[in-house]
Amino acid sequence: MAESSLEERSLEILDLPDDFDLDLLSLYLDNKRRSGGGNVVSLEKRGNHALVVFEDAETAARVLSKSHVLQKITLKVRRKPPKDPGKLLLKGLNPQTSLDHVELYVENVTGLTCETDFILYPTPKKDMVLTLKDEVSKKTLNGATITLEQVESTDSILVANLSPNLTDDMLELYFESSHAGGADVLAVNMLANGRAKVSFKDLKSVDCVLQKSHNLEGTDLIVEPYFDFLHDVDDQSSVSPQDTQGTLTDGTNQSQAASPQSPTVSVPVASTSLVHNAAPIDNTTNLADTTIQKECVSFVSVPDATKHHLLDLSNLLGKLKKDHPKFDVSLAKDGVQIKGPDQIEVESLKNEILQFLTNVAQDHVTYDKLKADFLRQEDVKNKLNLSLKSVPSIYSVSGCTVTVTSSSRSAAKQAQELIKSQISEITVPIAKECESMLSSTEWTDFLGSLKFCCAKLSDAGGAITAVTLTGMEKDNQERIVAFLSTIPQQKETVLSMEPGMLKFLQLHHQDLLADMGEIQGDWSVCQSAAELLSAIIGSVFTKTIVVTQPGISRFLLEEEGVSILGEMTAKFEVYIDMAKVHWEPLEDDDILELAWKMTTCQNFQRSSSANSIQDFTAGVPNGRDSADARTTARIEEAKKILAVIGSDLNPQPSSLGSTDIDLYSDQSQDTSAVAEEEADEPRSLEAHDLQSPSTSTNVCDLDEDASLLLAIQMSMEDSRRSDTEDMQKALELSRKDSRPNEENSQLERAYEMSLQDAIKSANKAEICVFANYNHDLVRVDIALGKKVGMRQYEEKVENKSLRKLSSHQKRCIELIKRKHAVEISIQGTTAVLSGFKDYVSEAVVDLKNVLRRTENMMADAEIVKSVQWVWYEQGSSSKAIPYPPDATVFMENAWKMKQKKVDVLFNNQPYSIDFEKMEEHSLASGKSVPIKRKMLSAEDLYTDGTDEDYSLLSSMPEVYPVDVDSDEFQNVVKDFYDTLQDNHNKIKIIKVDKLMNKLLHEQYRLKKVSIERSSSETQVERTLYHGTSETSVKEICIHGFNRSFCGKNDGHKFIFVARVLTGDFTVGKYDYKTAPHKESSDIPVRYHSVADQIGTPTLFVIFNDTQAYPEYLITCKKIYG
Repeated sequence: MAESSLEERSLEILDLPDDFDLDLLSLYLDNKRRSGGGNVVSLEKRGNHALVVFEDAETAARVLSKSHVLQKITLKVRRKPPKDPGKLLLKGLNPQTSLDHVELYVENVTGLTCETDFILYPTPKKDMVLTLKDEVSKKTLNGATITLEQVESTDSILVANLSPNLTDDMLELYFESSHAGGADVLAVNMLANGRAKVSFKDLKSVDCVLQKSHNLEGTDLIVEPYFDFLHDVDDQSSVSPQDTQGTLTDGTNQSQAASPQSPTVSVPVASTSLVHNAAPIDNTTNLADTTIQKECVSFVSVPDATKHHLLDLSNLLGKLKKDHPKFDVSLAKDGVQIKGPDQIEVESLKNEILQFLTNVAQDHVTYDKLKADFLRQEDVKNKLNLSLKSVPSIYSVSGCTVTVTSSSRSAAKQAQELIKSQISEITVPIAKECESMLSSTEWTDFLGSLKFCCAKLSDAGGAITAVTLTGMEKDNQERIVAFLSTIPQQKETVLSMEPGMLKFLQLHHQDLLADMGEIQGDWSVCQSAAELLSAIIGSVFTKTIVVTQPGISRFLLEEEGVSILGEMTAKFEVYIDMAKVHWEPLEDDDILELAWKMTTCQNFQRSSSANSIQDFTAGVPNGRDSADARTTARIEEAKKILAVIGSDLNPQPSSLGSTDIDLYSDQSQDTSAVAEEEADEPRSLEAHDLQSPSTSTNVCDLDEDASLLLAIQMSMEDSRRSDTEDMQKALELSRKDSRPNEENSQLERAYEMSLQDAIKSANKAEICVFANYNHDLVRVDIALGKKVGMRQYEEKVENKSLRKLSSHQKRCIELIKRKHAVEISIQGTTAVLSGFKDYVSEAVVDLKNVLRRTENMMADAEIVKSVQWVWYEQGSSSKAIPYPPDATVFMENAWKMKQKKVDVLFNNQPYSIDFEKMEEHSLASGKSVPIKRKMLSAEDLYTDGTDEDYSLLSSMPEVYPVDVDSDEFQNVVKDFYDTLQDNHNKIKIIKVDKLMNKLLHEQYRLKKVSIERSSSETQVERTLYHGTSETSVKEICIHGFNRSFCGKNDGHKFIFVARVLTGDFTVGKYDYKTAPHKESSDIPVRYHSVADQIGTPTLFVIFNDTQAYPEYLITCKKIYG
């Protein structure tokens, strides 16, 4: 199995007592519920710690993530330390063999030189640490077989040169401090001869600690990595958490490692070789199985960002690359990586890097605040750090202290002197009256524009002290002097704010504004006033209150609403901005006339054979050919005239000159020659479409306009109708899209917004409130809601016409909503008007007036089915041609409105419908044809509908008619007839509707659960019947049974089938206002209902509205005779 997999599955358990039961520990680690563990492959105790190997890496990770307590002992669990890729332990030496003998042996079998290629370290156990090739395993030394063992990384350091009075607690606190590395200390063991062993929780902490210099109580500490096999066991005061072999880390490469007190150094081995060859063996590795690769890699961790940056600035890495061209030394994100063919040389390079990091020093100098601020500026920092790169050094500023970090103490001192030499101070005099200007935003902006400069008013006044870089004194001084010379004598500050804020200040801070009006001249006073006013503006609270009620905008803008808002403004010291509240009164009093104006000049399409001008002229006798020729000539002449007119109105290239021509003079003489030339050729005039695809959107086609003008002239010659009237109507209708009709100008002014938008605007007010305190905003919101809510009113209007409204009637209702700012909802034959009381009362009058005047109107669909308007072609055949359906609806509504004459467009051609003469008149040709209104059946269309079509709930939500042929319908009717006994033949069922009100049903269901728990009766629910009036039907369907609707069962033919929770009941009395208390109960509990008798009750009364749910509505009528 690969070593990486073995390391992932291995964990160490530290600080175990000597008598700890390993069997118990194995059972604990094997228990997934207790420890999170699983199958244990091996468990071995080594001194005071144990090594456990699990079957899979997931189990090891799970155990590592948990905390463990066994037999009241907290177990310290961590990953097994990895093997150190650069160190090997040579074991099995003859104790009598000298160090020189071993060196000669290694040199002889490997060809390596001890001084340059390897170093041997003797251990207290007479073992050796070294780097060897495969040949070593083939020979013996003094009769001993040599084995090679890989060394694990260490988690401990050896601290020497300790003062006698130092304790282990002091050492633990010191190494956990940020100055020493800030690592978590696992244990401190005091040793002999002023030494101590410090163990850390994290293996990486060792490298961080070794890279720092340490001084405690004035004594420089000697710190080196700790390995059991390099130090005498007798020196230890306690058992180390390392295994009996010990470990060795790269930290031995520091300068302390070569000190006389500890002659140790690392001898690395290629990492690739160890990864593949150390895994299959246990604690010893046969030299014959060891292979060494050419590529050797080592990494120096540099977590300190300052040191990392310093390494980047220095030429150390470049020098190492130059001196060792076969090696790659590169700066990574969190350290330095070294690659090369020789691991010994890699380790040597690593030592040089560690030595550089160890020698890094800092120097601290305190400056005054102005210079510290100057050195803190980003542009200055970049400039000076560029100059310090040659040292190399970098600096940072904290408060007024400048810290320089360099490769040595002398370099840090040199860098500080360089920084001081780059700082220059200048003084610029300033007039006393201008000193206040230095607190203005203009001065702040000016300082921001200066390069490498920081300035302030001197403490004594009268001068500006500035700090800049050496060599830039003159330039910055001239710029400051130039700025001071441009200071205006007076300062003007403009504060922008929304209009509502300004109104608030004028209303509630008028004294302050009056005082500020006298401020002028002095910069500081003006600046202070502006800052004060800005602070006041910033302290003002604002809130947008949206009130949604029918007619709220109208109410707030009229006298009563304005008065209420004025009271709130004074009482709560606020300002209420009404800029977003819109309401425009509708001046036209006649709703019907106004609605009709919105439907005038309709354009309808009908077949070309029915509306062509030529068809109208086909029946004209006497000289058809000559008339056609004369007409053609006049059309050509009219085209020339229109071309001239068109060029004046919209200049375009034209070959015709501008001439004055009498449009209405007799042109017979001018066109006689043309008529004679064309008399022999057969002619027929074709109908022209005024909106042909080739026609411009702004300029009428000449052929069509010429035909139109000619038709006007011909009607003047041949008809006795009013010439002025026909021409005016023709021109107005034909140019309807380009010039508004004069009659509609008032409507356009009143409806700048659409009708629906105007209604929404009237029902929604968005006001902005300004106040000194937030609670005043809340008080305004609550008070306004109460004032508006108490003025809301509702009124109902009953009319059978409301059931089926025509499009004209619907438009009238929308206009009533717009005119009076009310809400109108229609349900069946009932209209509910809601809003402010005065507005509702006004709207009710208009609504009743509209319904009275349009009571004979039908819905559009009914008109198409029942009425037909026709016109007759000229000639003897008198064939009736029906108008299209939409034209029929329009004409029928106009006729019902008692309009004498209406203007329409058929296929974009202007016509006039005269209901007095019952004729259709073409304004283009001047011809008229008769029209007639026909009924499609003899039935009176304005009587009540049939019983089958009648449904009071036709427009109600959540109501579904029950199919007559369904079992559900038959069961409902049968149960109802059973209650009538012998009278069922006197009642006719018209229809049954099923009610589906989810809210009422949920309330009923919850009430049923409550009654079932408290009732002593087994039957708590009954099916009962409730007769009511037409006006109460919709209320019950929507809101359920309510006692405010009672007393209205006046024999009308609407019966509710209801599920009623009767529960416990008793005999009632007429004067009961609520159910009586139960006499047998010790606590005051009431009956659920009362009845007419106990034995066989036929009448129940309930006192809680949710005890009944309307399930069906039976519509019926009494049969007479």
